[in-house]
Amino acid sequence: MREKVYKILSRIYGIMMSISFFGGFLPLIPFVFAVIVGGELGESISLFLYKQYYPWVITIGSLALVVGLIAMYVSKQNALSIKESKTKDNEK
Repeated sequence: MREKVYKILSRIYGIMMSISFFGGFLPLIPFVFAVIVGGELGESISLFLYKQYYPWVITIGSLALVVGLIAMYVSKQNALSIKESKTKDNEK
């Protein structure tokens, strides 16, 4: 049961982070266009991206991190701890 929940949460995390990553990269073209055009049109494009678009991308990224942390705790991973991992080199 725990593995099934972990797999589902990991898949949701991956999808949300992918959307967030590409969503942050996508406005490059409109920003370049806004710089080239300049004036009021360029300003309105930049303000739209800043006030309407990026808050959604940031929210999706933040929710993805929460889902990822929940997935780690469900699977009992210790990725955020300072414990030393046991490897063959450490055992000698």
